[in-house]
Amino acid sequence: MSAKDLTHLYLFCQAVRYGGFAAASLHIDASPPTLSRAVTSLEQSLCEKLVHRNAKQFQLTAAGEQCIKQFSPLFDTLSSNWQGINNQHSELSGDIHISCPEPFADFIVQSIAIDFMTAHPKVNIHIKFASDTQRFFGDQIDLAVVTKPTKTPHLIQKLLFEMPLTLAANSDYLNKFGRPQCVEDLEQHNLLAANTLGAWQIEENNENKRVELNPKYSVNSLRLATHAATKGVGICLLPKNALNSFIDKGSLVPVLEHTKCQTGRGYLVWSDRILIPARVAKFRDLIIEELKNGADFLAQLSR
Repeated sequence: MSAKDLTHLYLFCQAVRYGGFAAASLHIDASPPTLSRAVTSLEQSLCEKLVHRNAKQFQLTAAGEQCIKQFSPLFDTLSSNWQGINNQHSELSGDIHISCPEPFADFIVQSIAIDFMTAHPKVNIHIKFASDTQRFFGDQIDLAVVTKPTKTPHLIQKLLFEMPLTLAANSDYLNKFGRPQCVEDLEQHNLLAANTLGAWQIEENNENKRVELNPKYSVNSLRLATHAATKGVGICLLPKNALNSFIDKGSLVPVLEHTKCQTGRGYLVWSDRILIPARVAKFRDLIIEELKNGADFLAQLSR
């Protein structure tokens, strides 16, 4: 095997890892045409078709499957060993791009980021507010905190936290519009959406019910949606362990207490199990460690 064939084999494995030439080009120093030419050259060297490809398809042949099975783990091991040696001797440097909901930035990410940049002066951190992964590759995000499981291909996710949710509203709103007696009554009320969920899942009398959201007010911030509820705008869904503080202040009261609302979850998402840069891996691990005992943070999410 020549050095050229070895390079083309590596590029082929990366194209398969990310599901296509365009996706792979976002992670390695090679353009989509370069990747395509490398695979074509590899196929010519092997006298085997490795992948069926067009504008909408990137599907391995039997020979391609065999090639990936034999060689991709070798590149993974080589990359892991190389990174381990490199991390021991290299000062952390470069950019970290993070997307997360605004309350998460307030209470977790910013404090970690400030300490991290102090400890590693050559690292720059950039935070964007988002609660999903729709722009993960387009914005070249390294780490994302999302509130529902990602459906974006080729991403790895880890469950960070779970929190029971409950319904609440301001007393003035309920006096004006009436108190809902069952889940179906919510369709006649002003509902406040704090994220990209399309519906609320609520259990009532041992029956799971779905409330389709056509919100009166939506804002990509749990804290701001809850604040709008305290001003009488409508009914919100918030962490159960945060409601007592609003009850004590007289700004919110529970709604449909006999029901059980869905559980809110947070996931940490990144794009590569092996090739994640050392600076990103270290920042990721700090977030995970911070949320091992996340009750205090979860209570503050909506405040």
